[in-house]
Amino acid sequence: MLWPLTAIALALLLIVVIAVLTFSLWRARELLKPLRKPLEFRPEDFHLPVEDVRIRGVRGTLAAWHVPSLNGCTLICCHGINDNRGQWVRQIARLRERSGYGALMFDFAGHGESDGSMVTYGQREADDVASVLEYLRTRDEVDIDRVGIMGYSLGAITSVLAATKLPELRCVVIESGFADLYSDISTLFRRYTGLPSFPFATLIVFFGQLLSGVRLGEIRPARVIGQLSPRAVMIISDLEDAIANEPEDGDQLYANAGEPRVLWQVARSGHVQAFETYPDEWIERVCTFLDAHLAGAPVKDSRMAHND
Repeated sequence: MLWPLTAIALALLLIVVIAVLTFSLWRARELLKPLRKPLEFRPEDFHLPVEDVRIRGVRGTLAAWHVPSLNGCTLICCHGINDNRGQWVRQIARLRERSGYGALMFDFAGHGESDGSMVTYGQREADDVASVLEYLRTRDEVDIDRVGIMGYSLGAITSVLAATKLPELRCVVIESGFADLYSDISTLFRRYTGLPSFPFATLIVFFGQLLSGVRLGEIRPARVIGQLSPRAVMIISDLEDAIANEPEDGDQLYANAGEPRVLWQVARSGHVQAFETYPDEWIERVCTFLDAHLAGAPVKDSRMAHND
């Protein structure tokens, strides 16, 4: 009598294990599959002079818009997951009108009108940024010593990772950034499924790493953001963020960043919603930061960082 009961228990256990593995593999595939959102905003809608360009990246061609600078400074704009370069059009229109900033807005691989089919949460997206920077070097009118980077969500992770490798990026502005990808995936999984992060989140990250060839569990912007100093970092933390774990993520990023650093904690604002909620204040704060640390900073700071 004992043997049949044991066999049934083992069979049920096997079914549970297979179900957990199958579910985790499915979630990992979904995690790596970006959605292509249509362009909602275009430069011409806001009277921005723009050149539609295509940039050769390591994962295919990247679709981009180049907006010429009036003050000698260019901003590389990195959008969030499942979004596109149009996410930055309104902000750039106002930053250019106020202080003359130019921009290179582009779609990450797998997003918008760029080639590719996978998101890697900043790892290979940092290679996209490197390709964009190389493109800017080819433009005679771009002062490569006056280039900054701005990022939302996925773009925030990417901005930090890219800037650790590209000292030419003279300052960084991020919003709704993750401090530790594995920890944030675990928190999101519990929040939206009610299931424990172990073993599910652990297995999802494991399968995600196998499928992507990227060490997702090692994507920890808070551990590397300190390498950016003496370049300046502005961290925008949306306190009603339902995706990034705020205020913890913002606090952790700020605590680990070197000087100069700025933290703006935005009340009553959800994920990447500070500009939507407080557009005038967003422009004023971000532009003040850029004026001080990009347009107004001595060029030799960039070269010193490169030599380090």
